[in-house]
Amino acid sequence: MGTQGDRIFRITAERGFPDPWLSFGDSLCDEAALSTELTRAIGRARKEPAAGTRAEVTRVFVAKEANLRHCAGILEQVIGDYDASGMWGVLDERVGRLDIADVLETWGRTQALHPFPVVLKSLEFNWGYMKECGVRAFYEMTRGYVARLQENTGRWHAAWDGEVETGVVDRITSIECDLASIEAPMHCDVCKKTITALLYLDGEPAVM
Repeated sequence: MGTQGDRIFRITAERGFPDPWLSFGDSLCDEAALSTELTRAIGRARKEPAAGTRAEVTRVFVAKEANLRHCAGILEQVIGDYDASGMWGVLDERVGRLDIADVLETWGRTQALHPFPVVLKSLEFNWGYMKECGVRAFYEMTRGYVARLQENTGRWHAAWDGEVETGVVDRITSIECDLASIEAPMHCDVCKKTITALLYLDGEPAVM
């Protein structure tokens, strides 16, 4: 075991994760970071309800919303580019040859610290979905997920505006929305690991 995984890791060590998938994953990591920043800003504004603390909440909401628009834009660009180049067919052929257990074994050497290894479970789901439904269908699903993250942020923003207007603290919406956002890297940062295995499967990057 480890034949495909070791080869993919060796090439990744030499070349790194390819863009635009690196940028997409990094931006979805920012989604979680901004969610944590927003939770803290809201906590400060609740303790010290002043123009300055509330302005900071607004600033982080604006940054979070802009970051998600950026993520959605990256994905739209890639889907369009791959449609035009025929890249989806190349990726479908490669995922058909991918030995999921083999590559998971390689990742498992460093990513199985917790009894429920979320990164490994997410990778396993991603490749399984691609094998069953096609690689493009996976990214259509991902597009829907990013849209739901945008809706999640909109719901959070509306709840905060209502809290400021009424003075009634709404803790449950903040808890729910923060949890949804901090989960994003476990799917969309893992996504760059998912696609890299296909791009580097044969020893050289697949050409878009």
